[in-house]
Amino acid sequence: MRDIQQITAEIFASMPSETRFSQTDAALIKQHKELLLGLEDDLTKGFYDTLYSHQQTLEILQQEDRSKRENVLRSWWQKTITSDFDDTYWEWQVFVGLVHIKQKVSNPMMISMWGWILTALRSLLKEHLNQPDLDTLMVAFERLAATIQALTAESFLSNYVQAIEQATGFNNKLIDRMVNLQIDGLIAKRA
Repeated sequence: MRDIQQITAEIFASMPSETRFSQTDAALIKQHKELLLGLEDDLTKGFYDTLYSHQQTLEILQQEDRSKRENVLRSWWQKTITSDFDDTYWEWQVFVGLVHIKQKVSNPMMISMWGWILTALRSLLKEHLNQPDLDTLMVAFERLAATIQALTAESFLSNYVQAIEQATGFNNKLIDRMVNLQIDGLIAKRA
């Protein structure tokens, strides 16, 4: 059974280094820390207004008070903006994938909301930064988004398969073989 540290290392190893968040990106975020922390209210409100206006995400969110959900995002934003972006931070993002399984938050939901964050962030930052600084900071956030999405989505899949292995007693090789056979059939139908 693989733990969060192993899953994190495997995901990072599979990502070309140029696509991953870097220490240069971290320095840019730290440079704009106060400005970014000041955007928390607008980002949180817009994020949850969007989720609460969509039927599928609303069904998930109705299980908990909106203010509690907003506090989770606020905490994530604050930790992210003030983070050292060390192993603990990245492993936390892998853990989020595990939580998403439990909460029934699908990868399309997570990825689309990352898109929302990037679009909203660019719009909010336009009021405060000149175009070159905005573009540079947004590239850092785009790499952050890609890195976190890779960690969270792959964690979701990896932990889901691991749970199936434990529940059924099937080993990963058998599951992979069964999946490959099914995929071959689906490809043959499409060809």
